[in-house]
Amino acid sequence: MVSSAVASNPTSSSSSSSRRAFTVGGRRFVFNRENVIDSTVEICTKFVETIVLILGPILICFASTIILGLSYTFFYIYLPMMKMALVEASPLRKVMEIGGNVTFVVFILIEIIFNYFMCVTTRNNGPSYEKVVRELAESTNFDYPTSPQNLARFRHDFNDKMMLRMRRRQARDAERRQQQQQQHQHSSSCNDGNCSINDAAVATTTTTTTTTTTLNDDNNNNGSEKVTLRKTAKQQSNTATTTTNGTVAPIQQIRSWMIMAPDEWGYCQKTNQPKPPRSHYDYVSKSLVMCMDHYCPWMFNAIGYFNYRYFVNFLVYVFIGMTYGAIICYRPFINSTSTFYRQQVAHYRKTGVWSHLHPYTPINSERMPLSLSFMLCLAVGLAVSCLGGFHIYLVLTGQTTIEFHANFVHKSKAKRSGQKYRNPYDMGWKRNWQQVYGYRSSMVLSFLIPSTREPDYLPVPISGEEGKRLHLRETNSNKNNRSIEDGNDNDDDNSMQLQQTKPLLNPVSIV
Repeated sequence: MVSSAVASNPTSSSSSSSRRAFTVGGRRFVFNRENVIDSTVEICTKFVETIVLILGPILICFASTIILGLSYTFFYIYLPMMKMALVEASPLRKVMEIGGNVTFVVFILIEIIFNYFMCVTTRNNGPSYEKVVRELAESTNFDYPTSPQNLARFRHDFNDKMMLRMRRRQARDAERRQQQQQQHQHSSSCNDGNCSINDAAVATTTTTTTTTTTLNDDNNNNGSEKVTLRKTAKQQSNTATTTTNGTVAPIQQIRSWMIMAPDEWGYCQKTNQPKPPRSHYDYVSKSLVMCMDHYCPWMFNAIGYFNYRYFVNFLVYVFIGMTYGAIICYRPFINSTSTFYRQQVAHYRKTGVWSHLHPYTPINSERMPLSLSFMLCLAVGLAVSCLGGFHIYLVLTGQTTIEFHANFVHKSKAKRSGQKYRNPYDMGWKRNWQQVYGYRSSMVLSFLIPSTREPDYLPVPISGEEGKRLHLRETNSNKNNRSIEDGNDNDDDNSMQLQQTKPLLNPVSIV
């Protein structure tokens, strides 16, 4: 049992020293330092979640105000300036410049408002989520539990499997730390002139024997224990090991997603349902999100499988709009402090009427909106360019923000061990783009034309027709059968390609 193992540990006295007891009014109270820390973290987490929920509608109103303000600046301040500057121009030039600018601004506004609205209102749960989950289970040959008994059995099997993997991982990490400790002690004794090869060999043999015994004990106890992953990981992290300096260092805490295969199904303890690959639980919206990237307070929604395309489009079009706004507001912003503006002020003092004496030079009432619009476009454009460029990189490399950080850690560990790590969800930049934007149109059209359709591919990249959504597979199958009936079957290459459904993800070493 775990409790007896902890009790027999020599370092378990440190856990008892963390307990504090006192008596108030004849009642005895016992506090555990770890429980106090957990309660504090839980309270802080709920407080942050509440703040984020309150902040979401406020940020939506603020973003809508920015869009309305910049639109007002263009249509009611800059556009009259442009018309005044083109008074003596030819009619063709007027139509080209004024009509072109108005058309471009209207197009950008439609794209920004549409993608922002869809990103805010598209939910990552509900009937669409259930439909995609069942299709993914069918494509990955996963027996999705449909009854409470099957669900309880899957949960029990998953917990036992994760516990065994955690113990193996911790045993391997402990063996590695002990070997490093023995090597350090051996090198220290060699520096002192007391080098002994036999002592190092005995120490290594002892370490291996201890690890083997631990694994055997874990295998014997695996079938008789009902575990909860988070609590068990927390309890095991309290077990301490001695470092080379003689201090006590806790074992690194291990989460279940750290020891799972890329295409392996898990179990969500929060929602009590099977957890599809690449999905994470969002603590703000209290839902399980497929291909979760992050929670965005500006969208008041979690960014995931169903609305990631809208989010990336919103960033790109906001960057284009802010760049355009900074360019057209630059000249009036410079003229607002030039001699042209001072001449208009002098003319106002003489006549009492504000007049545009020079092109693209604002009057007093237009000076503040133009200056504020220029600085706002410049600041937001720079910020969104970094964020939008990062997400374009994620789209082309087949990652989410969460997976990017996890892959960075895996690459660092692989580099230290002399190996090379590859993102298991990377299918090449073209297929990665189609994974988000679809395949039924060109890359340019899929990006320019607003669409409310759901993604064409399943969340986990799978090669062949099995990677597509079910309705698309049925459509392609009907087209292929129709072409065969018409006598257009050439060399059976197309039918063979439809039957090839080899998964993309290669088996990886879990433990």
